[in-house]
This record gives sequence, C-alpha cells and structure tokens, in this order.
Amino acid sequence: MNKSTKDKTKTPKVELTAKMKRYSGTYLAESFLDYYKNKGHTVVDSAPLLPEDPTLLFTAAGMVPFKSYYSDPDAAPYAKAASVQKCLRAGGKQSDLENVGRTLRHHTFFEMLGNFSFGDYFKKEAIDTAWDLSLDVWSLEKDRIWVSVFRDDDEAWELWAKRIGIPENRIVRLGKKDNFWGPVGDTGVCGPCSELYYDTGEERGCQEDTCQPGCDCDRFIEYWNLVFPQFFYTEAGVYDPLPRPGIDTGMGLERVAFILQEVDDNFHTDLFLPIRRSIEAAIPDGDGPQGDAQVAVNVASDHVRALVFALYEGIMPSNEGRGYVLRRLLRRALTKMYPFGVRDPFLARGVDAVISTMKGRYPELVERSKFIKDVVTAEEERFLATIEQGMSKLSDVIEKTKKKKDNRVSGADAFVLYDTYGFPFEMTKEYAEDEGLEVDGAGFDAAMQEQKERGRGRSFHVVEQNGEQPGFTEVAPVAATEFDGYDSLVCDAALGLVRCYAEDDVVFVDFIPDRTVFYGESGGQVGDAGTVTFGGRTFEVHGAWHRNSHIVHRLEWGSKDEAGSEDEVVEFFRSNRTCRLEVDRVSRMATARNHTATHLLQAALRSVLGDHVAQAGSLVEPSRLRFDFQHHQAMSDDEIRAVEDQVNEAVRADIEVDKEMLPQKEALAAGAVALFGEKYGDVVRVVSIGDVSKELCGGTHLGRTGEIGAFVVRQETAIAAGIRRIEALTGDGAMAQFRKLMEERAAVAGLLKVAPEDLGRRVRSMLDDVDRMKKTIREQERRLAGGQMDDSLGSTETIGDVEFVTMTLPDENGGVEALRRWGDRVREQMGLGVGLLCLAAKKKPIVLIVASDRVQKERNLRANDLARMIGEKFSLRGGGKPHMAQLGIAKVDDFKAITAFVRDLLKENG
Repeated sequence: MNKSTKDKTKTPKVELTAKMKRYSGTYLAESFLDYYKNKGHTVVDSAPLLPEDPTLLFTAAGMVPFKSYYSDPDAAPYAKAASVQKCLRAGGKQSDLENVGRTLRHHTFFEMLGNFSFGDYFKKEAIDTAWDLSLDVWSLEKDRIWVSVFRDDDEAWELWAKRIGIPENRIVRLGKKDNFWGPVGDTGVCGPCSELYYDTGEERGCQEDTCQPGCDCDRFIEYWNLVFPQFFYTEAGVYDPLPRPGIDTGMGLERVAFILQEVDDNFHTDLFLPIRRSIEAAIPDGDGPQGDAQVAVNVASDHVRALVFALYEGIMPSNEGRGYVLRRLLRRALTKMYPFGVRDPFLARGVDAVISTMKGRYPELVERSKFIKDVVTAEEERFLATIEQGMSKLSDVIEKTKKKKDNRVSGADAFVLYDTYGFPFEMTKEYAEDEGLEVDGAGFDAAMQEQKERGRGRSFHVVEQNGEQPGFTEVAPVAATEFDGYDSLVCDAALGLVRCYAEDDVVFVDFIPDRTVFYGESGGQVGDAGTVTFGGRTFEVHGAWHRNSHIVHRLEWGSKDEAGSEDEVVEFFRSNRTCRLEVDRVSRMATARNHTATHLLQAALRSVLGDHVAQAGSLVEPSRLRFDFQHHQAMSDDEIRAVEDQVNEAVRADIEVDKEMLPQKEALAAGAVALFGEKYGDVVRVVSIGDVSKELCGGTHLGRTGEIGAFVVRQETAIAAGIRRIEALTGDGAMAQFRKLMEERAAVAGLLKVAPEDLGRRVRSMLDDVDRMKKTIREQERRLAGGQMDDSLGSTETIGDVEFVTMTLPDENGGVEALRRWGDRVREQMGLGVGLLCLAAKKKPIVLIVASDRVQKERNLRANDLARMIGEKFSLRGGGKPHMAQLGIAKVDDFKAITAFVRDLLKENG
C-alpha cells in the first residue's frame, strides 16, 4: 500500500470555530432565502447544473433559469424570486479555472445566492435590501464595504451616496468590462451593474497606491453583484430601454462565508474545511501542506465538489462536451497532487466529505454516493496508469522546447500528451504557462484533425458528408428536399442537382431530388436502400444522407470504361429530370425494427442501471443495432438478462408506437428524452411507446412493438472510460443468432462425445484437469529454478548497503509469466535490494526490474523510475509499477550494458 493512503482511509474529524457555526453555509443560505421570502419573493429551488439551453455547457449563474423573463416579464410565473443556485464554471469565457486554488475566491462549482425582479422593482429596492441584509441580518462592518457602479450610471451612484450614505471615496466608477452585463449574444437584454466589495485588509493587497475595487489582488473581495437589466441591445447598435426593467443579483455563498467566518480563505470555511482535510490526508506524512502543496489541496477540494454534483445529475466523464470538462477537472486534481507523493486513488474520500458536508441541503446526494465514488475511482485508476509517464513526457517536452530557445510547445507534442497519456490540451497549456511557455493550439487542432482523417480512411460517404469536391451541377433549382418517407415507400420526384465521379474504376452519381422517400442517414440510423428509375433505366440506390437542407442519394452508374464522358452522364440526367424513387421494404422494416428496439433498450438500461444512463452514440442498420451509453462499469450477466427481459416483455405486449409533432418545449416538459449535442428545431417529432419510452427522434419506426419479433444482446463491451457499448439483434437476426448458438453447442458436444445438456459439466471437469496440470508444472518449475535462484542470491552484489541481484533465465522455463513469478521470489528474499532479471528469448528478450519494499521506502528507488531511466539511456520502451517494471530489448547481449548502467546508478544513489 502506498504511504499516501496508509492509515488514512477515514476522513479526519474537523473542529469548527464559533464563527463557522454562527455563520455556517447552511445558515447563510437559509437566512438569505428567509429575508427575501419576507419581502414577497417566491423561493425557487435550484435548477440542475445541466441547463435546458443547449447552447450552455452548465448552469453558470443564478439568472440562467430566469433569463427569458427579462425580455417578457408577463411570461414569468412570479414577479420576483429568490434562489440558491448550483453553478459550475469550468469552460468558456466565464471560466477562471487556472486561478482556482491560487486565489482565495475562485471556484469551479459554487452556490450563488440571488434575488430577481421581472418588471416589479428596480435599483432603489435592490440596493436597499442588499445594504439591509448585509448590515442588519449578517452584521457586516459597514466601514469595510465599498461599492462600484458603471461609469455612466448616475442613478446608482446617487442611491449609494445620497440614499444609503456611503462616503464618496468608497464608491468607484468602473468601465464596461467590470460593471456592465450582457448581452449574451450579438443582441439581447443587458444593463449596468453595481458590486459590493468587502475590504479584507491592506495586508492582503498588492500594496499599490491604485489598489481599489476591481483590482486583481485579494484585498477587495466582490461578494454581491447587483445587475440592472434595463436595455435591449439591437442589431443597429442601439440600447433600447426595456419598458419594464428587472433585477438580477448574484452573491457567492463561499465568499460571504469566508468574510463572516473570518478565516484565511474560502477553502477554510465550513463549506470546504472537511473536504480539504480529507484531501490533505492523501499526502504522505508531513507537517501539513505548504506553498504549492496547499494550492494542490485547494484545487482537488474544489474539483471534487464539481465532480460530485455533476455526476449526481448523470453527466459522465468523456472526451467531448460536458464530459470532457469533468474528465479535465479530475485529471487536473490528480496532476496537482502527484508531485507531493500521491500515487493512489484518493478522491473517493473527498466524495464522502462533500456529501457529508452538503447533505443537509442536498439530501439526494446520499442515494448516489456509491455510484459517484465508483465512477471517480475508475477514472482515477485509468489516468494514474499513465500519469507517471505522462508527467515525465511533459517535463521532457518543456525541457526540449527551452533547449531550442523556443517559447512555444509544438502542437504535435501537445497532441501526443493528449492522445497517448490522456493529458487534456488545457492542462498541458497550464503547465507550459507556469514555465513561461505557450502551446501551439492550431498545431494541436491540426494533429487532432489528421488523426480523425486517418480514422475515416477513404470512405466516400463520409467525404461527401463533409462537402468536399467534386461539386454539384444544377439541373434545376431545389431549395430543399422534402421527405415523404414516413407514410410511403414510393414517390415521383424532379431532379435538382447531380454530380458524377470515378472511384476504383467505378462511376458513381450523387443526385438531389426535390422530394424523396429515402431516409437520409442521421441520428445513428443509416440511409435507406432501394431503387431509382430515370428515363426507363433503373439503378440501385446505395445510400442517402443529409447535405444542409438537401438529401443526397448515391447510385452506381457502371464501369468507368463503359460510362463515356462525365458530360455525357450529366446530360443523361438533364434529359431525364423526373424519376421514381422506391425504398426497399424489407430493408426499411429491418431498420425500423432495430430503431424501435433501440428506444426500448435505452429505457430498459435506465430502468436496470439507473437514470445516469445516457446515449453516447448509436448505429441502427438493417442487420443489427449498436447502442453506446454512459456507465462506469461492465454490466453483469444478470443485468444484461434483465435488460433483455424488459425489452422482450415490451415486444410481447405489442404496444403501439406513437409519433407526433410537438413544440420542443412542450415535448421536453412532457418528459421526452433528447440527445445531448443534437440540434432540434422549434417543432420536434416525438416517438412514444406507451409509458415505456418517449424520445425526440426523426427516425423511421414500427407501428407496434410486436413487429420486433425478438430481441437478443449479442455482446456488451467498453469502448472508452465510462462508455459501454451493446450490440443487439432483432427479428430474423435474433433467430439466426439463436440457431447458430444451438448448432455450435451441438457441434462442441459432439466433439466431446457428450449430450448437449451435459456440456457444462464436461467443460468444468476439463478445466479442473487443466488447473491440476498447471499446478504440477509450476511445482516442477519452482524446483528447477530454486537452485539457480539460490545461486544468484548467494552471489548478490552489495553496492553501499543495497543488494543488487542479476539473473538470466532461459525462455523454455515458462516465458514471461514465469519471469514475473521469479521476480516476485527475488523481491521476497531481498531485504534492501534491486533486481534485474533477463528472459533470454530468441525473438523478444525482456528485462524485468524489481525493487523491494524497503528500498522503495528508504532509498526512494522504484522499479518504474529505473525502467524510465534505462529507456531514456538505451532508447527502449517499457514501464510498470514501483515494485516491478519491464522493458523489451533487441538482443540478450544488451543485458550486460543495462546491468552496468543500473550498477552505476546505484553507486550514485549510495
């Protein structure tokens, strides 16, 4: 067990000061809501971190759930509201991620106290109540409160100076950057703001004469922002006054707790201290974290809060979108703690501390505690497997860049760190900036794109989806292709655009008609197959896909030698503009069978595994279905069986599959599941299967579930950390799979000369025989090797007080597995020692490095460190763990040079 976790499995007990108890986070949140409730505000529960607005990654401010009410106050269900909103800022313009842990006030996850008016009250009431609550409820020292106003907002200045009576020298006018909010887009609601600052003392300041609110130092802490949405910024660049201006305020709970509890920073308030103590416990024994270690603890304490609340809502770590942000936060926490000796997963203790600290106001966290810890630990283990090599590679990259006297890390190096070692680009950028370097972002993007292109290969279909050449020839104007395929499989159409090209000596033609019954590939469903007839000539249609508002169809014209010229082919279509399109009925039904089954599968997965399951990708084609989903571990056989049973139960129930068009907001309010990242219009198609499933979906489906026939899971696998994949069959495919399995079972039973029903018993008996034979072989191997090992240990070389053992083992003695077993025996028999063992294989010799527990602890010598140094010296690849690591070498003779190199290292170490 690593020293960093030994005897530290429990969260340390934390003693809270009297101020922490008096002004606890819970008290501050409740007193804020009570105050505004008594002022006639409706108390509104926090909205989820996962926002309804698809343009936002997370809910990043208290006003997000209310933003539409400022331009249309009559739509608001209440005239004024108050809330404590969960917020997450870790990506985009609002993120201060690089400052988290370094300053006393920045966070990713935080709680925002806010009061809001939708055309009810305005500046006077907002300023009055902010001052009243600050002084009369929370007893802040009024002489330490400063305020800022927008430079042109004389009204706010007058209210603070004349009505409230704040001395003019404590009212600061700031510019648009600091004291004007919005609009969020090119146009929209916006307005000036006024901020309340608390003077924490000169000793926290920058000591500059110009220090005042708005300075980047930690002296003046902005604790409350009063936003006055009073304008609508138009496309003409005009600030039109709103007929009914509103109020939007936001106050960080963590900041006001820091001020009132009179502690060192936000991380020492009652909201953070238990979490912080649990993270500190991961660091090897010492006098407590100082300097950079303190920053690391702050970072991990902050990030684990964000992980807990996001994972509770089913947002899973991944390589894109919101999931990418979570993975980046988790890996950032690990890399910050790594330099201080933390080598094992530790965030699960932080999860426990977060839930224990927050459960009073968020009791729902408790029920998902195990799930959250399982996901976090699995992610930690995955990254910790490569972090050592990654940190070493990062150091090498930075050193190489500096030696070249370059100030920019190449995009290619940054991509290797991302692709091979799992270091997010932003993390590499942050470490590089700490060394005074930049990172070539454009080069990184180019390397990423190049890898994607390699992954695509030369698939024409994907190339054309991306709009690459050749271009289309217009036969007649077609603004859009109308899809009639929900209700019919045949239609007549007029040709609009056409292009032809050769690929592998075959001429293909892409054409775009004004209408079609062919479903264009989208939403995971492949395009339809069928035929098209032009001028009495019928062609096979091999696919259909979307290109902006058009649906492109592909047909095979014939061999290049027989096609004539490109002009002749295009002229044929000019002369035969009308066509008849007909979808293959059997193929369409098979695809619809699999698509409807996919909806039932997702519903069953959520029922069996939990609501965190969310679609991460899918493929629906005639022969099979494939469904990727967010889940942190492999499904058990019982879980797979339960999912199959639920789907087949719905199939046997023969439920009607209903399709209807609804406004998007109405559909989502009715519980329809939408796919993250998918773009939907204002009106959406909703596919409902009784009370089993309701999803936004434009795909083709059956009329009733009974038409699926049967459903069987073919396999369940992992495709990425936190992402699982199910492949399944329906209808004829399911029956064919069942028949194949029965035939294989009968064939194996025939080979073993037993009845099919006795197959399991016979295989178990054979496995028992194999285990007995393996045991016999290992015993013989141990006897044969014992003499050699005793001789080797008997001639152990001592360097300083470190034993140094070297052995060369013949390949015929059991290969790599035997080499590792011998390595374990050497470790067991050494006291303070290091061993090198060489497997003398003819094709691929291997060097195994072992380090005893004592030498790791007392001499800081680790097998994986030695492997890295050997690899750098001799240009070899390898790695492992502190107690055992291995490298491949070109020939056995190289072992002598490696032995001499390690001997010299031990002498230097001694």
